Amino acid sequence: MQQQSDVSCEIAHQEVVESYMTVARPMIKPGALVGSFALVAVLSIGVACAQELPSPTESSERATLEALYNATHGTNWANNTNWLSDRPLGEWHGITTDANGRVTELNLPDNQLSGSIPPHLGGLTHLLVVDLGNDYGTCDPGGCEPSSATANRLSGEIPSALGNLPNLQDLNLNHNELSGGIPAQLGNLSNLRSLDLYGNPLGGTIPSQLGNLVNLRELDLGYSQLKGSIPSELGDLTNLERLDLYGNALDGTIPGQLGNLTGLRKLDIGYNQLKGSIPSELGNLANLQTLHLSDNQLSGGMSPELGNLANLQRLDLSHNQLSGEIPPELGNLANLEQLNLKSNQLGSEIPPGLGGCVNLEVLWLSFNQLSGEIPPELGNLVNLRSLSLSGNQLGGEIPPELGNLINLHSLSLSENQLAGGIPPELGNLVNLQSLIPRGNQLSGEIPPELGNLVNLEQLDLFQNQLSGEIPPEMGNLANLRLLILRGNQLSGEIPPELGNLASLVGLDLSSNQLTGSLPPSLAQLTALKDFAFGYNSGLCASTDAAFQRWLAAIPNNNLPRVGVTPLGPNCGAAGANDYGPDDDGLIEIANLAPFNAARAGAG
Repeated sequence: MQQQSDVSCEIAHQEVVESYMTVARPMIKPGALVGSFALVAVLSIGVACAQELPSPTESSERATLEALYNATHGTNWANNTNWLSDRPLGEWHGITTDANGRVTELNLPDNQLSGSIPPHLGGLTHLLVVDLGNDYGTCDPGGCEPSSATANRLSGEIPSALGNLPNLQDLNLNHNELSGGIPAQLGNLSNLRSLDLYGNPLGGTIPSQLGNLVNLRELDLGYSQLKGSIPSELGDLTNLERLDLYGNALDGTIPGQLGNLTGLRKLDIGYNQLKGSIPSELGNLANLQTLHLSDNQLSGGMSPELGNLANLQRLDLSHNQLSGEIPPELGNLANLEQLNLKSNQLGSEIPPGLGGCVNLEVLWLSFNQLSGEIPPELGNLVNLRSLSLSGNQLGGEIPPELGNLINLHSLSLSENQLAGGIPPELGNLVNLQSLIPRGNQLSGEIPPELGNLVNLEQLDLFQNQLSGEIPPEMGNLANLRLLILRGNQLSGEIPPELGNLASLVGLDLSSNQLTGSLPPSLAQLTALKDFAFGYNSGLCASTDAAFQRWLAAIPNNNLPRVGVTPLGPNCGAAGANDYGPDDDGLIEIANLAPFNAARAGAG
């Protein structure tokens, strides 16, 4: 056994000598050749067999840092104060030393490092912290990009020699351009508390040896192009508080062993290719605050054991293939702030018990197969800011209790089978910015109380059975940018008060039973980009020249689409009652992407 260890030591010795001489040879001064070779020997043996030899000397550590400087284009660093000088190492920018002058911390985040990480760092055996990452960065399915102008852009492989740092506690290489996989040797870092490789195009699989890092508290491997399965050995990391594997190409199932991580506060394995059911063992994670499993291919029912996660604040299972009912046990999650179950195949009714999640701020259940009525108990969620139930099979009436949600910013009930009138109590939602009950069977008149929604930016009542006149109180909605009343049975004249909606960008009044002349006050809507008003009986345009110029200047009106002149037929002219619809039956609002997304049922 000892002979095999010696052979491994000799192999590692040779590898480091060769790589060291490649980088360090230009730094060796004439007349110091013997000393330099001695330095190489000490450094290389320290890398390969640090556990068998004395600590490196100050001079060897200085040479190692010089090798790092040269390998990562130190002359281009944002800050290289005192580097390559005769000053004590502790005065070099980003370097911390102990009482004996040994390097304990290497902190160079966001410092314009480029090139590769030299394996010589494995000789700095007193290191506690290595931070060559970036404080900020953005990732999407197309890749990651650091957001700082001074970001590091290290490339090449992560040196396996970093696994020889017996005292290392924190290793941060995030948001670089490192590739070549995660070295299994990192599993030797028994004192490691934090490993952050997030946002590198590493590729390969997650080494099962990482399960040896029993002191690890944070493991961030998100957006690293990892594939293969999640090693069950990660369930041995009983001190782990954060596990982030988001945005990779991991497949297989979620290991039930992750339920052993009872100290875990965040588990994020969304946006992968995971299959199978959600393990009931995850219900053992008593300290969990965030559970993010979205954008996978998970199937089967939701485990009622999720209701045991008393500290849970965020639960996101959206964009999977989950079926069955929403467990009523979720109503036990009194600390829950965000519940996102949209875009699954969940059926049955909405559990009234969800009204017990009194801290809930976001409730998204859209695009499922939910039926029954909207529970009036949801009116207890007074902290709710966003409620989306669109794209289901919900029936019955809109509960007036929703008018209690005074902090609500967004209410989407579109594409259901809701009937009855719009509750006037919704006029109490003074913070509401978006109200979308489109595509239902709502009837009766538009409540004038909606004119109290002074912060409303979007009102979409498209394709219901609403009747009566447009309330003049709608002119009070000074912040309204999108008003869609298309496809109802509204009658009477258009109230001139709509001309007060100075922020309006899109207005669709088409396919109703409106009559009379378009109010001249509409010409005050100088921000209007889309205007549809066809298929109304008796509706016509004013002959006023200024009004006609305003109408023709709207980028998207529906006049030219029926073969008439841009000025269109005027009141009293032939064909005045048939302006025709726009091309696809919906106006498209330029520069209004958030509202178009909401119209499509996003959220």
